[in-house]
Amino acid sequence: MRPTVTVLLVTHDGGVYLDRTLEALAAQTRTPDRLVVVDIGSRQRVTELPAVGFPVQHLAGPPSSTFGEAITLAVRSLAPASSDDQWLWLLSADNAPEAGALAAMLAAVEISPSVAVAGPKLMQWADPQYLYSYGETLTPLGTSVELAEPLLDQAQYDRESDVTAVSSAGMLVRHRLWEQLGGFDRGLPAMDDALDFCIRARLAGHRVSLVPDARVLSAGRRAPGTAVIGPRTSRAKRERLTRTAQLHRRLVYAPALALPLHWLSLLPLAVLRALGQLLRKQPGSVVGEFAAAFAVAFGHPGRVVASRRRLAQTRKLSWSALAQLRLPWAEIRRRRSLAREETSSARRAGRHEIRFVASGGAAVVLVAGVVGLLVHLPLFGAPAVAAPALLPLNDIGTLWSQVGFGWRALGAGFAGAADPFVWVLALLGSLTFWSPSASIVVLYLLALPLAALAGWFAAARLTASPWLRVVAAVGWTLAPSFLFALDQGRLGAIVAHLLLPWLFFALTTARRSWEASAAAGLLGAAVLASAPSLWPALLALWLIVTISLAAAGRRGRGWHRLVPLPLPAAVLFLPLALQHLVQGTPLGVLADPGILLSQAGTAGEGLAAPPLGQTLAFLAGLPEATAAAWSASAVGSGLSPAAGLALAIVLAAPLLVLALAAPFLRGAPKAVAALVVAALGFATAVLAARLPVASVGADAVGPWPGPGLSLLWLGLLAAVVFGLSAGELALARVLRGALGAVVAVGVVAAAAPLLVSAALGGSHAVPGAERTVPALVAAQAASDPTLGTLVLSGEHGNGLTAGIERGTGAKLDDQSTLFNAAPADVALGDSLAVLAGNLASRGGYNPVPALEAQRIGFVLLTPATRESRAVHDRVTAALDGNPLFAPVTRTAHGTLWRYTGLDAGLPTAAPAGPDNLGTPFGLGVLGVQLLVLILTLLLALPTAGLAESVRPEREARRGSGVRGTRAVAPAGSLAASSRPSTGAHAAVATPGGARHGE
Repeated sequence: MRPTVTVLLVTHDGGVYLDRTLEALAAQTRTPDRLVVVDIGSRQRVTELPAVGFPVQHLAGPPSSTFGEAITLAVRSLAPASSDDQWLWLLSADNAPEAGALAAMLAAVEISPSVAVAGPKLMQWADPQYLYSYGETLTPLGTSVELAEPLLDQAQYDRESDVTAVSSAGMLVRHRLWEQLGGFDRGLPAMDDALDFCIRARLAGHRVSLVPDARVLSAGRRAPGTAVIGPRTSRAKRERLTRTAQLHRRLVYAPALALPLHWLSLLPLAVLRALGQLLRKQPGSVVGEFAAAFAVAFGHPGRVVASRRRLAQTRKLSWSALAQLRLPWAEIRRRRSLAREETSSARRAGRHEIRFVASGGAAVVLVAGVVGLLVHLPLFGAPAVAAPALLPLNDIGTLWSQVGFGWRALGAGFAGAADPFVWVLALLGSLTFWSPSASIVVLYLLALPLAALAGWFAAARLTASPWLRVVAAVGWTLAPSFLFALDQGRLGAIVAHLLLPWLFFALTTARRSWEASAAAGLLGAAVLASAPSLWPALLALWLIVTISLAAAGRRGRGWHRLVPLPLPAAVLFLPLALQHLVQGTPLGVLADPGILLSQAGTAGEGLAAPPLGQTLAFLAGLPEATAAAWSASAVGSGLSPAAGLALAIVLAAPLLVLALAAPFLRGAPKAVAALVVAALGFATAVLAARLPVASVGADAVGPWPGPGLSLLWLGLLAAVVFGLSAGELALARVLRGALGAVVAVGVVAAAAPLLVSAALGGSHAVPGAERTVPALVAAQAASDPTLGTLVLSGEHGNGLTAGIERGTGAKLDDQSTLFNAAPADVALGDSLAVLAGNLASRGGYNPVPALEAQRIGFVLLTPATRESRAVHDRVTAALDGNPLFAPVTRTAHGTLWRYTGLDAGLPTAAPAGPDNLGTPFGLGVLGVQLLVLILTLLLALPTAGLAESVRPEREARRGSGVRGTRAVAPAGSLAASSRPSTGAHAAVATPGGARHGE
């Protein structure tokens, strides 16, 4: 009996695809017996059909219909099947078959009566020589997999015959079997519908086969599809639909006894898989994991029950019948290996080779290490570093207890958010957890080689020239702001300078991978925590780059990976910023973490500096308001500040001139971008020098300009590297090398006096102890850590600063910008402010109640400076004349007095305030910060081996990968003349596959 074939054609805004498909059906060598067109279009309905030479029926379905529902609607319009010779041919609007496709499939099923489902080769519409899909199967764990990879069709898969499943696009199925199985599962509206149908067909005792001689085109993801999935469906939604289908099939196929266990595991597995998605660098899939789990668990439980009942009614064979058809693990590993290689090649595209040793990177780091060791040799073996802006760290337990929100033992004590820099200190101190302060010593010894390493790798992203990389590394290592930060102990500025090149290094590839984006987010958070004054500049750069890329269309692809970059930093700063706002010091969030300085070489001096002199100093990279400190270190013979400044400008001139000239050479856009970075750094330094955010005594103190000048230096060095490397055709190699040498020599000459002075013992950073109080106080505090020492410091202008240090003295992680930015009476409290003021002068004030309330046993007056001599002498005379205080000793820490009432004992110490885990709010702040940081860290971990999925992207990159090219279609191809134009696409590992409407 001659078989009859009814074509069921589903169209959803088919457009040109539908026209070609109808022409292809009319050209079949074996003419179909009937055509049923199911129109589920939402914008434009099919109003008339061309003559195809056989009966045509036109049905209209709801626009929300899925492919399976549209086919079911068409089947209902047909008479029930009366024999096994009646076939249904399922097509979508974009499935244009070659002329002999139907004849080939009918011939195949005629010689194999046990075959009830047959599938053709699906070829890519954009290039019919390339495969799109040719059979589907399962992994041992039940994940759907495409058998054929999207490669040039060279008959490499023609030996495949029996398979687990074929795609719904082009499927030829017996009409009677369709009715027996009930069609596609309603619980699989978009993904795995054909896979599930074919599995049920096999379990019912039928065969599913491939027909290599039958070829049908498929537009893949560009196909009109359906309202459920189509060309505009996002990748995240496709992955959600894929996961939903997988979970639905798992519940349907599971044994009855295991079904409750599978159902209970849906949400826990969603949590684990969400973490896995972060490791795979696919954060966009995290929401889909939970959505899929909830949809299957609670969305339509009746669908699972109905699907299990339908499977049980038609199943005749055991699941072992499918075992031999599953994809083996060896093949899965092979595909993942190929995907990893292709992904690595794609990520390396357009990058310069690193070649760290061969390109001089190892040599410059080694030289910097030797110089750094010579400069900081006195620190070798020291337990801590002592410097004007540096303090030791607490023990590792106390150090970590400071993060988040908790009690701050400053002044009278208060509950407040920790500075984000405490996170950096905690991580740094953990490197030498047995003695956290020793980590700062190690950082000093390795500071110069670490800076050279960072600068060299950042330059490696910009140029392939080994010499220019060395020049950039030398320039970054010897940046004046970095050397001044080391000299003064400004740990935040040191850390920011070391991390800025790595932030740039990560940002260069942040658009291409979530791994680099997350790493950039963490590095940005560390930089901002160390130098909050960089917030405006880095935020402006982020907005400029993100908006520019978003507006660039295809050229800005991947811009969405830059959107969450500020999130880790924002989470760390938000509690602190809100508390500053409530306290009335909103600009205090930009204050430098740690202790504040107000004398020469600090931001306080910058507030009153001459604008012209300050501007020239900043252009030379000097963070001080004048060059007096530089000239004293450089010459040692008392050159005037003007002479020192002039010399610094002359030495920095080659760098400035070449950077400004870079845009006029080839590669101008990149050089302009570098100069924008430099301009923002310069503006940050100028703003920091004029923006008072705290006070020390009578002095207004702003952020230190050094971090802004580090950003300026980074932009200038990048502009020079861009200019000299991009102008390769315009400049002779010898000239470029000479110009680079001039820049390097100028930087080295400017830094040499500072390095020599430090090596000869002129550095302010010297070996220190893990205590900041005299030995007598430390010994007393060993038995009573809550015992307080009132520390008084004279300031110029007849000012006096006061503070309380408990135990072995102040620690760097104890400091808080909330305390530093608050007015003195607010920070110290009324009682302490009154106590300090009255102890500094003679009068009838009785300090005993305040001393006992605050448990103060000692008073320490720090050494006098030239500006504070008068105040120092006045306080000394007042304390010497007060019978309540007995002079004890005079040490390097200052002059010490002991409260005589200490012999009778002080009142019992009041319980300290709660730590970061002591209150629900503190626990919540710490939990949110940890959650964001851990998730970002998981996303940043280099786990490329986990990033690939079993199912590859169905459209392959062709030829050499040149975008916008395509092969010429073979003669006679239906899509040769008018197929939609598409560019080549990289084969990346994502869920997806040969599906109708994809």
